[in-house]
Amino acid sequence: MVELALLLPILVFGLIGAADLARAFALQLAIQNGARAGAEAYAINFTPTRALAIQRAIDEMARTPGMNVNSPLLTVDAWALQADGATPCLQPPTIATPCFVTVSIQYQFKTLVPWPLIPNTANFDRSTTMRTFY
Repeated sequence: MVELALLLPILVFGLIGAADLARAFALQLAIQNGARAGAEAYAINFTPTRALAIQRAIDEMARTPGMNVNSPLLTVDAWALQADGATPCLQPPTIATPCFVTVSIQYQFKTLVPWPLIPNTANFDRSTTMRTFY
């Protein structure tokens, strides 16, 4: 009985820590999937505008349980530029002047418990770039 009383707090902290780690991993995958879905939809002209590409990325992330897409800690941006990274795309893009679309997502993850001696936040920053196909 004494052994249980000594080990129970360690086991509880271990379970909560594992849950925080699993949440962080799931949210990181959700952010990467959102960036990919937004860039893919923008690149194949499924979403012909920047705002629709951003909304597509947010919709993809909203499918993940525990992901708050209305959080002020979430930033989503999208843009379409030529290969030099500065010139706006020509419509329609040609082989000589290809267009690349990028969706970038930043999110600040916070742990469930403020752990001592361990950072309680992590910044997830993911972006995906795809060449347009239309």
